[in-house]
Amino acid sequence: MIAATLLLAAAAHAERLTFTEVHMGVEVRIVICAQDRPAAAAAARESFDAIRAWDEALSDWNPASQAMRLPDQVGARAKVTGRLAVALDQSARWQSRTDGGFDPALGALTRLWRESARSGAWPEAASLEAARGRCGWSGIAWDAPRSEFRVLRDGIRLDFGGLGQGLAADEALAVLARRGFRHAMVDISGDIALGSAPPGEPGWRVAVEPAMEGQPECMLLLAECGVSCSGDRGQPRLLDGRRVSHILDPASGLPVRAPRQAVVVAADATRADALATALCVLPWERCGSLVATDAVRAARLTRGPSDGGLRTLGAWESLTPAPVDPVASPRPAEAAPPAKAPEAEGSRDPTSPDPR
Repeated sequence: MIAATLLLAAAAHAERLTFTEVHMGVEVRIVICAQDRPAAAAAARESFDAIRAWDEALSDWNPASQAMRLPDQVGARAKVTGRLAVALDQSARWQSRTDGGFDPALGALTRLWRESARSGAWPEAASLEAARGRCGWSGIAWDAPRSEFRVLRDGIRLDFGGLGQGLAADEALAVLARRGFRHAMVDISGDIALGSAPPGEPGWRVAVEPAMEGQPECMLLLAECGVSCSGDRGQPRLLDGRRVSHILDPASGLPVRAPRQAVVVAADATRADALATALCVLPWERCGSLVATDAVRAARLTRGPSDGGLRTLGAWESLTPAPVDPVASPRPAEAAPPAKAPEAEGSRDPTSPDPR
C-alpha cells in the first residue's frame, strides 16, 4: 500500500512534454507524461523514426517508397515484406469489411483529382474514364501467406491516404509503451492514438470539430483508443465554381457530395482511420451496421440536410465530455483532430520538447 501510494505521487508530478516533427507531409505531435526528460525525448525520437519508416513504405509522393516501386503491369509480381505487407493486409481487411467503401487502389484517380484541384477545372471525361480503368482493389491480387503482390490490370497504383497515418500512429504509441511511457498520445493531423490517461486525470482532452459550421467544438475525455476525423471542411476544393470534396467514392471515381464529415472513436487509430474514410462514402444504413459489428466505440456523421444531416452511431452520447471552467479559459486540448490535412510534401528537424 505504501509503495503504491509513492508510485501514484510520483506519477502525479510527471510533466507533459510535447515533441513535434513533420512527417507524411503534416505536423506530428507526441505528448508524453514523464519525469525523465532525456528518456522521454529518446522515446519520442524512436517513435518519430517509426512514423518516418511508414512514410518511406507507403508514400505516393515519394517515387522511391516501397509502394511506388510496386509493379503496375498485368502479370507482374513482387515479394512484399515489412510495413508495406502489413498495410496490404489491413487494406484487404478493410476493403472487404466496408464493401469497397475503403479502397487503397485509387492512386490513378487521386492523382487526377489533385491535378484538377491545382488547375481549378473539372477533369475531362476521357481522362476520368481512363483513370477509372486503372483503379480498384479488384485490379490486384494480394496473397498474404506468400507475401506476394500481383497486378491484374495495367496501371494500378496504391494510395494509403485512408490508412497510413492510423498505422503509423498506432506503432508510434506502441514504441512509447515499450519504452515505459504509457501515459502518452500521438497525433498525426487528426489521426490520434491515445494511451493511458494522464496521471490523476480521467482522460486526454480531445477537441472534436463542430458538427455544423458556426457551432462550438466539443471536447471529449478519452483514453486507450484511436480517434480519426475525415471530412472536406479542412480542405474545400472549387472546380469550375463548384465546391467538391477531396474524398472519392470508389464506386464512381467522383468526389462525394460535400459536405461530409465522420469522426470515429475506436479501439485503435488504424481502425478509426479506415472507418472514418469509409463512413464518408457509404450509405447511412451500411454505416450503422458497420459500426455496430466492428467494435467501434462511437461515430458521428455529418452530411448536408438533403443527404441525411447529422447522425450519431454507437455510443456517441455516452462519451465523456471534458468539463469547461466558465471563468477560466480551458488549456489547449492535447489532441484536436481537424479534417484530413491537405496534401503536402517535405519535412523538418524536430523541435525541442515543449513542456506544458
